[in-house]
Amino acid sequence: MSQEAQVLLRQALRPVVAIVGRPNVGKSTLFNRLIGTRQSITDDRPGITRDCIRSVLEWNGINFTLMDTGGLSPHSKDAMATVVSAQVVQALDEADLVIFLCDAAAGLTAVDLEVADILRRHRCPCLLVVNKMDHPDQTRSVAEFFRLGLGDPIPVSAATGRYSGDLLDHVVEGFSDLDPGGSTPDTQIRVAIAGRPNVGKSTLINRLCGHRVSIVDDRPGTTRDTTDTRIRWRDREFLLMDTAGLRRRARVVDQVEYFSSLRAADTIGQADVVLVLLDAVEGGTVQDARIMAQVIDKGRGLVVAVNKWDLMVGEGHQGEFANDLRRRLPFLSHYPIVFLSALTGMKALQCLAGTARVFDRCQTRVSTARLNQCLASWRGRLPPSGGKDIRLLYATQNATGPPTFVIFANRPDLVSASYRRYVENNLRREFDFEGTPLRIHWRRRTSTHSRAKTGVEA
Repeated sequence: MSQEAQVLLRQALRPVVAIVGRPNVGKSTLFNRLIGTRQSITDDRPGITRDCIRSVLEWNGINFTLMDTGGLSPHSKDAMATVVSAQVVQALDEADLVIFLCDAAAGLTAVDLEVADILRRHRCPCLLVVNKMDHPDQTRSVAEFFRLGLGDPIPVSAATGRYSGDLLDHVVEGFSDLDPGGSTPDTQIRVAIAGRPNVGKSTLINRLCGHRVSIVDDRPGTTRDTTDTRIRWRDREFLLMDTAGLRRRARVVDQVEYFSSLRAADTIGQADVVLVLLDAVEGGTVQDARIMAQVIDKGRGLVVAVNKWDLMVGEGHQGEFANDLRRRLPFLSHYPIVFLSALTGMKALQCLAGTARVFDRCQTRVSTARLNQCLASWRGRLPPSGGKDIRLLYATQNATGPPTFVIFANRPDLVSASYRRYVENNLRREFDFEGTPLRIHWRRRTSTHSRAKTGVEA
């Protein structure tokens, strides 16, 4: 069996465990505790988690996908609560096992009974878990939860980690017949979907996946956590990471939005390529420029996607829009711009093609021999500085993602900013580095290099 087939088989065999319960029982806190990092945003207010958050977890040699879900409010008339509940029901259809989480401090509630009825109708294997058992003397608090008729309650404290190992033992107990498989190489392209609030990030994710993964609403700030979704297109695997909208820091006053923005910024740093969505009607804004500059500063590949282009019929050509955007934001001259409509699907797949091309360019490695041939051909453009000749001695590439080069010279401190730009532009033109930042470090010649290499004199 090929390595790719083994990866797909292990993903197909990996069971899915969903944490389900009414709002504010500690689902996200338990999720973060079990995976060992703060991936889901937590807050004392109910309804913070909206989208389903996933993470792969290993326990006793068994790999499984753990899913955090929004709070179930079966009879709520709030539109957002209705959408969240629909997301949870979709998660139940996918799950192999459900952790039904209740709150020992609040006791058994009517909503808990309603959630239990929903779980029984889905006939999914279920573990009844009672959270907030922070002290040993609370053990008797679980007795009332026997009324749910879902088996023996399992105590846990998500806040302190108490009994979390016992809970994981219960989780993997039914998965012991699966092949743990071991680790597999990460061959997917990690793509972060970033942008200002309400530019269509979640709509694009749902369009690319073919079904609702992220909740979409006209109100800005609907997405709070970063949601990860794997898709396959043209024999390439993509991990799409939907992020919360990024506003100017001065406008962020809510604690949840603050942590959402931190999570979004962290996701940008973890991505291979970042797809920054712009609103075609509003054009490029100052905040758009800040987000794109942040992507480049972090060394991530960048594709600019102008969304809502279906609203711009008769409002000028794409070339004019792109030229105007690059005129106002000159640093975009090296980055691709695609036009699409996430709502209608118009050219939505162009962004996948663009991210795949940019990813490949981010991973480009230039041979040392070819690099130094180019360096020799550029030597005539290096003027003397302060009456002193500057010699470019040797160049090498020492990293990819982003491509990083080291150029040795006798006096790197005298190399002008204009010549540094000249070298970068030539590297881009010679090796087609569109869409990726370049890192070029200028170093003074060392004794080792002076003996081992012959200089390229300007």
